[in-house]
Amino acid sequence: LYRQCLRDRRDGQRDSRSCQEALRLRSQLRELDIEIMAQKAPGWLRQWKSTVRRYLQHIFYDRTSIDEDEVMNPEGLIRIRATVDAAEKEMNVTIRGPRRELNITRVPHVPGWVLFPSTRASLTRRVMDRINKNKYSPYCKVQANDNIRTFDDVEYKYRIGKCDYVLAKDASPDESFLVLVSKP
Repeated sequence: LYRQCLRDRRDGQRDSRSCQEALRLRSQLRELDIEIMAQKAPGWLRQWKSTVRRYLQHIFYDRTSIDEDEVMNPEGLIRIRATVDAAEKEMNVTIRGPRRELNITRVPHVPGWVLFPSTRASLTRRVMDRINKNKYSPYCKVQANDNIRTFDDVEYKYRIGKCDYVLAKDASPDESFLVLVSKP
């Protein structure tokens, strides 16, 4: 895949499908940690957690281990860790509660059930890409060689000086954000 990307780039295809896939694979993170803190969890939530735990133990009984020794999470804290293998086929899941740790190994990883973050795109952006079927993921980019790529994928050559320049801003009446750029 990487060699195909290099060949594509030599042929002038900067963003070929093989280069995009190589970049996605290279920037993929393989571990997701989640902490859930509930001070006073309602009864239905505690019941749901117990039901999910029993269901997972039933479905993956041959791959499940439970550790009740020396598990000392604070009361009301649940820690979940999912680690996917390099081929993205299976993952290991650990769920730690205040008094119990549930480990499930070799869980089939169905892309889309668990979205892992990457170094290239935030989790929010990956969710939006999934919802929009990767059709539109707006971003703008300022490159070191004074190229600016706009949200609508148009590239301009613009010399940025030491002054502040408006890169992006909210056009709504709220004006909730403004991004400034300048060279040091």
